[in-house]
Amino acid sequence: MNKKQKSLTNKGFSLVELIIVIAIMAVLIVVLAPQYIKYLDKSKISADTQLADNVRNAITNTLLDPAVTDNVPAAGTPDTKLPEPGAGATDFWKNVYDVLGETSYANLVANLKYDNDTTATTPVEIQYAVDAQKNVTVKIVNGKYTGTNAITVD
Repeated sequence: MNKKQKSLTNKGFSLVELIIVIAIMAVLIVVLAPQYIKYLDKSKISADTQLADNVRNAITNTLLDPAVTDNVPAAGTPDTKLPEPGAGATDFWKNVYDVLGETSYANLVANLKYDNDTTATTPVEIQYAVDAQKNVTVKIVNGKYTGTNAITVD
């Protein structure tokens, strides 16, 4: 009977064992957290690059539509902030926003994952340019990532 009582009292982990497990977990968190944060930042930048590419594709496709006649950007347009969508079926920017599935510039910028701080002194902008051959370039500028490196898709 003494053996049975002794085995019942030794169940569970000791305080030292629990402290060792917690210390190992803390070391793992310290080592892995910076890598996880870098991974999240890279994925957000990738998502913003994809959005810029979608904007470029929408502008390019709308440039090819012969039914769109109002507010079409001319060849040789320098870097310019995307305007708000206009009204009417023949408005260029309304068609661009329709292709993107957005109703306003503010909604489009709100889709940015990394650079969406519109309250900064120089707010994030999505800019486009059309060269002489009507090739479109889209940039995201003035954000925390794009403060030094613009996300550019051409």
